[in-house]
Amino acid sequence: MIALRDEFLLVEQDGGQFIPCSVEHLTFELAGEAAKQVDPEWMRQAAAGVLHYFKEELGKSHVTLAEFTAALSKVFQGLGLTAEVAPVDVPTVEGGILSVPNAAVWRGDLRAIAVESVKLGELAFQQALLTQLAAALESGPQTVEFSGLRSCVKMITGRKIWCPECRRWSAWIVDLLRSWLSEKAANRHVALVVR
Repeated sequence: MIALRDEFLLVEQDGGQFIPCSVEHLTFELAGEAAKQVDPEWMRQAAAGVLHYFKEELGKSHVTLAEFTAALSKVFQGLGLTAEVAPVDVPTVEGGILSVPNAAVWRGDLRAIAVESVKLGELAFQQALLTQLAAALESGPQTVEFSGLRSCVKMITGRKIWCPECRRWSAWIVDLLRSWLSEKAANRHVALVVR
């Protein structure tokens, strides 16, 4: 059995299979447009609350999308948010490949890439980033979105506060993604969002 990362829950698909989902990403996805209208830290706190509820209070690592949505709605109400939770397409696993049906936006996490490659150095990070971008473009999205830039850069540089070296790394990562995207998606119109 594969160990599940601490910030992930297994979410049930229609066929009864469970796939690992980042609670934070699922929270932002379910909140939809409302997530853009509030402080991202509130959204992260909501995700942390739902994760704590299922893992610590209920002792569960497997949930249905309906259970997750209901818990998230309660957390939003507790934080004073009136946003309605929007339905999302649940990812599916077909032939060992994770895909999101009708996805116009592909989302990646720079922090996860940094965690996996930071000890191996800049070239390992660069290769892992290129692999993620290539995988993103294969799914044919209209937008490729990478989150976690600041924490990724701090992890790579070993800094606790933002500094000129962090700004250089941040610019380097964004420039790298832009140049690869223009090269790999030459005849397609794909937007890039890095936050």
